[in-house]
Amino acid sequence: MTRRRRNTPKHQARTELAGEAQKTDGSPGSCAPMTQYQHFIPRFILRRFQVGPVKSKAERQKEFRRTGVDPEYVHYYDIATGSLDIHPIGKVYGVPDFYQDVRNTNNINELEGKLADLERHAASIITDLHEVLPQGTFTLKRRPLELLRKFLFIMHYRKISCSNAYFQADHPENAGARQWIEYFMKAKGVQSAVECWLYVLGYYLDTPHSDIMRDAAELIEKYGEQGLLKMMMESHIPPDLEHFPAYTYHTHADNYFFSIWEAAEGEEFILTHNAFGLWEGLIGGCPALHRIFVVSPRIAIVLRNVVLSPRMKEYIKPDLFVSSLLHVNAVPSTPIYASGERGIDHVISQSAISLARYRSSQEGANDSFMFKITKLSRPQTLELNSVLLVNVTKTGSLTFLSRRSMLRTVRAFRSLPANVPASQLLVPLIGRLTDTMETEVSALHPPSQSPAAVLDQDVDALTLVDVVLYVLLMQICTGSRRFETAYDRAHLVFRIMEKAKPTSFADEISREVEKAFKVCKDSEDEMPVGEGVSFAPLLSSISNESSSQLFQFMIPCMSRLGAVMSGGEGILEELQDEVTVVCFLARASSSPAVWHALSCISQQAPKILPRLFKEDTPTDRSVMDFTRFMYEHALPSIFSSRFHTAYALRGICGMFGPTTNPISESYYRFMATIIQCFGRGTLGSLPEPYSSQPRERPKARLLYKMSEEHSELLFSNMKMILREALPGFEPSLGGSTLGQTLRKWIDEMAIVGCLAWLGKHRRNFLDYILDGFPQGMNFKLFEDEEATGST
Repeated sequence: MTRRRRNTPKHQARTELAGEAQKTDGSPGSCAPMTQYQHFIPRFILRRFQVGPVKSKAERQKEFRRTGVDPEYVHYYDIATGSLDIHPIGKVYGVPDFYQDVRNTNNINELEGKLADLERHAASIITDLHEVLPQGTFTLKRRPLELLRKFLFIMHYRKISCSNAYFQADHPENAGARQWIEYFMKAKGVQSAVECWLYVLGYYLDTPHSDIMRDAAELIEKYGEQGLLKMMMESHIPPDLEHFPAYTYHTHADNYFFSIWEAAEGEEFILTHNAFGLWEGLIGGCPALHRIFVVSPRIAIVLRNVVLSPRMKEYIKPDLFVSSLLHVNAVPSTPIYASGERGIDHVISQSAISLARYRSSQEGANDSFMFKITKLSRPQTLELNSVLLVNVTKTGSLTFLSRRSMLRTVRAFRSLPANVPASQLLVPLIGRLTDTMETEVSALHPPSQSPAAVLDQDVDALTLVDVVLYVLLMQICTGSRRFETAYDRAHLVFRIMEKAKPTSFADEISREVEKAFKVCKDSEDEMPVGEGVSFAPLLSSISNESSSQLFQFMIPCMSRLGAVMSGGEGILEELQDEVTVVCFLARASSSPAVWHALSCISQQAPKILPRLFKEDTPTDRSVMDFTRFMYEHALPSIFSSRFHTAYALRGICGMFGPTTNPISESYYRFMATIIQCFGRGTLGSLPEPYSSQPRERPKARLLYKMSEEHSELLFSNMKMILREALPGFEPSLGGSTLGQTLRKWIDEMAIVGCLAWLGKHRRNFLDYILDGFPQGMNFKLFEDEEATGST
């Protein structure tokens, strides 16, 4: 494929049709350069979305000579105006004189010509790919694969959004690179960010892939991968680092494996103005897991981060990933080395420069790579299209092949509550498509069958969402339904979600609830009874003050427990976080172990959480009955010691589900204080050998029966340690009244809880304490551990 530059009249018609650029003013005989419409999405890709039958090159030329009109058109939705029209391919997805380099006085459109040459080769490869789709695999030799890699990188780099900002020295995101940009521009004699962008584009176009990779390898040899990453992370790039653009290219090529995704039968990929190099997914909060390149309605080339390759799975925790495309089972290519796999082992194990030299050698050129084409399901196809749709902007545009498929896609996208804000830009498109489809349907079907009924036979978007939940979320997002408090709103959504069929909104919430729940549960002993029992239902409404305090406390708390909270400012993001909190609290309230862990997590928790329940919960009644019985019957013979008594009291008052009583609140608050103190203060203050011993022993479980002698010694020593560690703490001595007795019990319940926590999470510190006890006592504190002088 050739791009049109200034041509003689003899070749004018041929190049206008086959080329990427289009003359928009000036005359063929003019000496001044003519204005060209220069595409950032190549015509060969747009032709695959063409309205009507695709014509051959000869047919296009013949029609143009006959009519003078460009015979190629695509559907084009302009988001800014909300208009849907059919536009000539030569007039969309481009900018006049986009790649003109005014410094090149011999040929200001030289870069355009070089882009056309790259596109011609890429078009041939992508044509071959379409032809082998039925086979399910596609094999490329190294050089064509490198060319396709370069084409994809440049498709990302050449976007209009990059041209002004990529090398803008005073751009906030370029703060760390400012010195490098200024030095580079001065060294190359360029005067503006756009000129610098064009200069680097020329470097990418002029330099073979293997040579760019070799330039990057030399940087890696000199500075190391870690050193270069540190430069980027710490935002300081040395000014004299000439080939730094090569390292950017290298990260794109080496950090992602190449995969080919085919749309489901009857479905199509769509094309948006920014659909080339669009990133998706997070790794530990940082982008990007995927880079997406839609090359036709049938095929998307997706670069997937190597951390998702099979060989890396066992080393990476899956909860580090956030992506809607993780369920797509794409795998790296299978290499077929010309010299045999063993022949290159020594190269791979050597330096980056050795590997780059091998890849650029004739031997490396003979290597082949077989790609398995990943056939997507219908939901997966819609999911990838959703990634494109959620990233459209107010000034963007989109193109598609089939109106029916586009309508199905955009309805499915809008039917998901999480997409409601972004989908507002697409409401006019739904209206235009629906009008067109209803017109077509009414012409084909008798009046007795409504157009909507006919459309519903094909468009089944509402099967993807629970209608009641969807309507409620729409009412909340549009402000047509209001609530007294944020909690009241979240609780109603939670109650409806309990009865609703599965939705992506609910699935995301459940996933984050499960993460936080597991962390809490793993930190406590398993409870023999009560797991899954609803001890007390959450109130459906609480005061505005309590609601605000709850979410201010719980959203950061859940983040610390490992849940990924959106933290967004939009109404839907805010609601999703709040519903996540309510769902977690509802589940935690049915797990005594998790509720205990949550109640002890902060001194705020015992004050805020009881407000979620009606006073006098079943656990409150148990606490009151049990403590009254214990007080009235002194020390029943069923308990072997005060430690055993405190253990039993803790089980009832602190580990029996949600409470609103002051005894449990005092216990939780004291436990939170102890954990906060020992959690911070025991990490680096121990002598050897304790400081180098393991801190964690997750399965440690307290014994509850011990002799009175051991019990007295344990309480005496722990109270002394707490008095020294906690300013203002004075252990209660007890007394004859119920209040005095309760205060002593709360202290001793907290000591039992403290020992249980230390045994699991600061075991080396606890061993240090216990080794200070008199030797020869045969003292044992934990199950499944031998009795020694200490533990």
